[in-house]
Amino acid sequence: MSLKERFNNLEPKQKKVVIWAGIGAIFLALVATGYKSSKTDDSLGFFGQKKTREIQLEPDLIQKTMLREQRRQYDAIVENVDRIQDEVKLIKQTIKEKPLPEIPTADQVAAKAETTGPSQEIKQPWPLPPGGSTPGNLPPHAQPEAQIIGEISVISNPAAATEGMGTPGNKKKGRTVYLPPSFMEAQLLTGFDASTSGKGTNNPEPLLLRIQTPAVLPNDIKANLSGCFVIAEAVGRLDKERADVRLVSLSCLSNEGKAIIDTPVKGFVTDSDSKVGLSGRVVSRMGAATARTIVAGFFGGMGDMLKSAATTQSTSALGTTTTVDSSQIAKYSLGGGLSEGAASLHDFYLSLAKQATPVIEVGAAKKITVIISEGKELEIREIEGEPF
Repeated sequence: MSLKERFNNLEPKQKKVVIWAGIGAIFLALVATGYKSSKTDDSLGFFGQKKTREIQLEPDLIQKTMLREQRRQYDAIVENVDRIQDEVKLIKQTIKEKPLPEIPTADQVAAKAETTGPSQEIKQPWPLPPGGSTPGNLPPHAQPEAQIIGEISVISNPAAATEGMGTPGNKKKGRTVYLPPSFMEAQLLTGFDASTSGKGTNNPEPLLLRIQTPAVLPNDIKANLSGCFVIAEAVGRLDKERADVRLVSLSCLSNEGKAIIDTPVKGFVTDSDSKVGLSGRVVSRMGAATARTIVAGFFGGMGDMLKSAATTQSTSALGTTTTVDSSQIAKYSLGGGLSEGAASLHDFYLSLAKQATPVIEVGAAKKITVIISEGKELEIREIEGEPF
């Protein structure tokens, strides 16, 4: 059966649907053909989708880019080196064109002095040391030299240091270096028990600290004080459960053992929590003494009770009289002895309880921070004789 015969056999409604479907298909084909012909960008698809393009990178592109950048940096360095060489050549040429004045020899100075006459005096640009010798005649070991103490350079002049030693009683003055307020990490070498009583303030506990790192000075400058010892004193504080530590002295020795620093310093110590003082454990050993005091008081009261039971009190116009019953003499004697002995023990144990006040117990090998609160001139004294 052909298409025409099939179409004729359809119902009117079905024929109408087929006709409209054909008209719609023809309309859509015309619209699609016109839209495609109006588009000039071949990269877009029929529905506006962007076509993908395959990009193929050169395998050695990254290596070539890095090589080009390194070559550019190399050319810049070569250019800077050439510029510096040109500046050095210019400076050398300037020095050759303007030579420095020649230094006269000793013979020339003596000849000039003879021609000018003895009345004119040759002035020295520096003071003469004892003995009348000039600095040029000093031995090599007496020339000024720079020494490094931590990161601070100290220049010593032996000629100036020996000035005035010709007269008896004068001593050689050591070199000094200034230590401003600073802080440094340290380690507690000795443990201690700091008393919290009033007597502990007058008799603080001594302790020894060892500097572990260079001291941090103002403006991020460091001084090499590693290995130096610090003597300090500690007093317990029961209200804070900490021990307040105050510095006493600082002692340092050079590696060669030829110079030493031993001077008083002012400062304090902070714990790992950055609070002033060292945290510790409160230990009270007065419990046993207090218990013995209470027991002694109890026996004293028992003795007084036995004495009172063995006596009889009578009141008359003359006053109150106390008499001991003859049958209770043994009880009265026992009570008196017990009362007197208990009173003596009570006083003894009470004194022990007063001495056994709570203490702040701090163990050794504790990491702490030492803070110098006041600047100090550290005198570096040289040790005569064989070094340590």
